[in-house]
This record gives sequence, structure tokens and C-alpha cells, in this order.
Amino acid sequence: MGGVFLLLSKISFYGTTLILVILILVISLKFNKKTESKTTDEVSNEYIASYFDGEYQTEIPGKNDGYIVDKIICDNGASATWDNEEWGINIRNATKKIKCSIYFVFKTEYDFDYTGAEQVFTVPKTGTYKIETWGAQGGDTLMNGKNNMYGGYGGYSIGIVKLDKNKMIYLNVGGSGAGCTLYDSNPSFGIECPGGYNGGGTSISPNLGNDNAGTGGGATHIALVSGLLSTLQDNINDILIVSGGGGGSYSWKDIDYAANGGHAGGYKGVDGYMSVYYASKLPGGGGTQVSAGTAGTMRGADGKFGQGGDGGKVGSSGGGGGFYGGGASAHNGSGGGSGYIGNSLLSNKAMYCYNCEESSEESTKTISTTCTEETPTENCAKKGNGYARITYID
Repeated sequence: MGGVFLLLSKISFYGTTLILVILILVISLKFNKKTESKTTDEVSNEYIASYFDGEYQTEIPGKNDGYIVDKIICDNGASATWDNEEWGINIRNATKKIKCSIYFVFKTEYDFDYTGAEQVFTVPKTGTYKIETWGAQGGDTLMNGKNNMYGGYGGYSIGIVKLDKNKMIYLNVGGSGAGCTLYDSNPSFGIECPGGYNGGGTSISPNLGNDNAGTGGGATHIALVSGLLSTLQDNINDILIVSGGGGGSYSWKDIDYAANGGHAGGYKGVDGYMSVYYASKLPGGGGTQVSAGTAGTMRGADGKFGQGGDGGKVGSSGGGGGFYGGGASAHNGSGGGSGYIGNSLLSNKAMYCYNCEESSEESTKTISTTCTEETPTENCAKKGNGYARITYID
């Protein structure tokens, strides 16, 4: 922040209202020395006082330095607002000599909701950060109140990591799966429905509208390099953390072809559930730390690294995305994807998943939970779309 000064850029009168716009300029810019001295003195000494976390400063933070404006206090009846786009202050009712104090505080929490695209976080300050990810839920299959089944819940992962200022961090937040009810006049093949963003497996539309097959939920991951999780198998050391997505469910409108999707795991994704009618047929398997979930007995594909298995012919649901994705299945639930906290840069790390297999090993620590929330909640499995959060600690 050294070399960044307040500059009085423009004063305009509208009746009795004065609008004062303060911009940030870097001292390396070549501008008139007389103007530089005059305007810097006028702003810093007469009009503006700047505080970082309560401490008086002679400059203001840069736009990307991680600070936000907590409050602005002006004297002599003036009022002010902060323009985040222009990174400047607008002062009104400055009919007398006034002074405004701007209180900047360092932003500690950064939230990343589902967008369907990669998001980039530039580290504002060297320090220790808590990173959290929630995977997305698999697709529900709702048949007008009868045989309603639900996709597996997304997993939750947490860890502590040290990051350097200006380092770029890449986040891909998983999208939830969905039912697939497109009418198909050719039941031999069906119509493919896309899985949730970042690795959710596809499903195939139903047999003449009689059934519903859910797609897989996408994984949420944070990495030091750009790309969907499925593209990073050769860059595993650059993957910081992963939360798996849940497998898609399946239901038939009249008889007990109905099963929930497998939940995302930590150490291991949960296998899809079996329907009563097809209890003799295996559902899709959950992904693990070293291999993808296998496809169910009927139809569908195995999962892959970063990708849930795709459905095969009609009535097959998709596997959940994850470090390794879950397997697809037909007439049963598909498997959930696994999470990942194996990066040596992470400390104080753990994964939480719904009714899942536990592990006490540091690199795969997994805790089973019955907590499920649509709002991203620490230590809880996730309903709906995935989520990510980065929190500055010190």
C-alpha cells in the first residue's frame, strides 16, 4: 500500500450540495508536482481521515488489498457514501469546512455460491486461512407424491492453509443434480439429462413418462491451478480440498422401483440405495480415495477421477462427482463421490458426510453426521447446490 495517496479529483456543485470524489493514484504516475502536493495536503489534512482497523493512516488501502469500509463519519452536517466500483468517497451537504473519517476494516470471510463457472480468489494478505467446501446434492426424483426419492447429500470438508499475498486460488462450486422427466417416444435409448456442474453424472430420461432418474450432484473443490476437478488428475498436488457430490435417485410412478441416491463421502462415498423391486440388483457404488465407484448391476457407467458415472439406457441415474466419482445405476440409487483432504499443505483437516464410513487417519479423517442443511453450515452435509468459504485467521 506504500505510495498510494488520496487525491482530490473533482468537486462539483449542485445547489448547496458538494460532491467530492476521491480516487486512488499510485505515486509512480507522472503528474504535476504542484498539484500532487496541493491536493494530497488538502485531502489528507483538511477533508479526509483514514483508519485501518482503528489505527490512523496517511493513506487509504488499495481496492484489492482486502479492506472494506465499515463506516464513514463526517462533521458539520455532511454525509458520505463509499463507491466500491470507483473506490472513492462521495460527500454531500459540504456547505462548511468539513472532515470525514473513513474506517476501513480487513475483510476476513469470503463466500462463494454456485455460479456454474470457475471463480478466482486473489489472496489479499499473507497469512493463515480456513478453507471450507460443501459438495452438491444429487437429483431428487418426485412422482406426484408417490415414490418420491431424494438425491444423496453433498459432503463437507475443512482445513487450514497458509497462503501468500496475491496468490490466485481457483474454486469450482458444484451444482445440484436434478430429475430427468423428459418424455421419450423411443424407450430403447432415452434422452440424456446433464449432471450437476463439476462432475455430476448424467441420467437418462424415463420410459414413456413412467419413471424419473436423477442426475449426480457436482463436487466442490479449491485448487492452486485452474480447471474442473476431472481435468486435474495429473495435478493432484495442486488440489487443496474437495467435497463430493451426492448420487442421483430413482423412482417409478406405480410400483416400488424407488431408491435414494448415495450420499457423498469423506474417505468413501456412500453406495446408492436399493429399491424393493430390484433388491437383487446392486446400486451404484461410492467413490473412494484411490478408485471410482462401480456401476450398478443393471445399466450405467463406473465413475472416474473427478466425475460421477453417467447413466446408460432409460431409467438410469447418475453418480455423484468427487475426488473419485460414484457409479451410475438403473432402477436403484447411484453412488456418491468421495472427498479429499490429503494435501500436505492442509492442517487441522476433516471431512463430514451423512451416515458415511469414518476414518481416523490424518489424511482421510472422516466423521459421520446426521446434520443436513441447505444453508452452508460447518460440519453438516449439504442440500441443494454446493458452496465454498475462505476465512482469514491471522
